Amino acid sequence: MTANAPMANASVLVKVELFGLARMRARVNALTLSLDGAATVADLARELIQACPDFVGTVLSESGAIADGYVLNRNGLAFLPAEPDALLQLAEGDTLLLLPNQAGG
Repeated sequence: MTANAPMANASVLVKVELFGLARMRARVNALTLSLDGAATVADLARELIQACPDFVGTVLSESGAIADGYVLNRNGLAFLPAEPDALLQLAEGDTLLLLPNQAGG
């Protein structure tokens, strides 16, 4: 197994970088979370709600899903599915970017 291979059923530390309204609500640029390597989007959303309850209704839906106005990206290389039951396949040291899907100019 390589150093960055997914760690199913083992806790991994991941950094979640926040942008847009998520950053404003959290009042920080990033959060470090401990998640199962086989975590789903819903698992991530639950941890984000624990870290920042103000995300509910804006960044995260009432059900704990990623809001329509946001997308997830892993390590700046791949966009991830937004469905709550989608597996994230996390590895130790991954960085998840929580990005608004619209940019202004």
